[in-house]
Amino acid sequence: MNYLLSLNKPIVYVWAGHFIKKGNTPWIRRRTTHDVDSEIMMMEKGVMHLKVNGEKITLHAGEILYTPPHAEIMGIAETTEEISSFWLHFLASEKQIKDNDRLIKEATDQQRNKTKVTKLNDFVLIPQIYSMHHPENLYTLFTQLLQSVNELPSTQRQNDFFISFFLCKISTDYLETLSLKYPKRQLTSTYISEWIRVNISRSLTVQQVANRFNLNPSYLSRLFKKETGISLKSYILNMKIDYAKYLLTSTTMQISEIAEKSYFSDDKQFLHTFKKKTGTTPSKYRKASFNTHLNSNIVDPKPTLPAQFGTKSLHIMIKNIFNDDTSK
Repeated sequence: MNYLLSLNKPIVYVWAGHFIKKGNTPWIRRRTTHDVDSEIMMMEKGVMHLKVNGEKITLHAGEILYTPPHAEIMGIAETTEEISSFWLHFLASEKQIKDNDRLIKEATDQQRNKTKVTKLNDFVLIPQIYSMHHPENLYTLFTQLLQSVNELPSTQRQNDFFISFFLCKISTDYLETLSLKYPKRQLTSTYISEWIRVNISRSLTVQQVANRFNLNPSYLSRLFKKETGISLKSYILNMKIDYAKYLLTSTTMQISEIAEKSYFSDDKQFLHTFKKKTGTTPSKYRKASFNTHLNSNIVDPKPTLPAQFGTKSLHIMIKNIFNDDTSK
């Protein structure tokens, strides 16, 4: 089951947070029912055994679950393991489309060929559940979203636009997973980048990647840059930096330990590369990401529409806006 969310109609932030449960303590997700809001749940650690509108779903680490308006969600089995999940409630105009819809095939082909995805230019495509292609990137982006929310911005639209961007990134990530399931016969940067992701190391070089695919290093670099707009060497560095960002925002590891786990040869190289790529130091980047909304199995707020949505008449108006068909 897939959903199309319209980018031509308002996407409105409701609330978001980061749920954490320590290990060994029994816990089961309580039963909740959505109002006119949709929800994204993104699992970082652990497993949740759920029932969504009567359908049994097991959500594993590295997976995203989308639940539409008016959905009923409940836990169906206790777990004692550690859980870390990000959650986001928002308002959007959405409709279901079938897995074999031609639009999905065309968008997947365009993603695979690295062409402009014009077929989805006005929509976000999200499945009910899928395994993320680049989970660390989405975890880091969500942490930045929580930081934006807790900055108390001067305009609510800042969070609305951030959510739109985040949903677009999920849609792109999903299309990448589909493009890998149905590959073309010829070699493309999609498969090269996937091989790099699996085989990343401190010593990985362009020459090693070229050897793996039996290509000349210069030819490989030209091919990769033509299809992605970025050099192969920069891509490898960006992947290391993305993982470092994830560790900086989700752990309390020392900078030296993060440098090692992000596959840099030493602290000095890590600090120099991180500042060059991000414009700031790892310490400052971490400090800027501390202000997030945490909840736990002990402090577990109820997902209702916040007070800023006001009176009953305003509530009805919101329903009317988002109940329109996305194709109109």
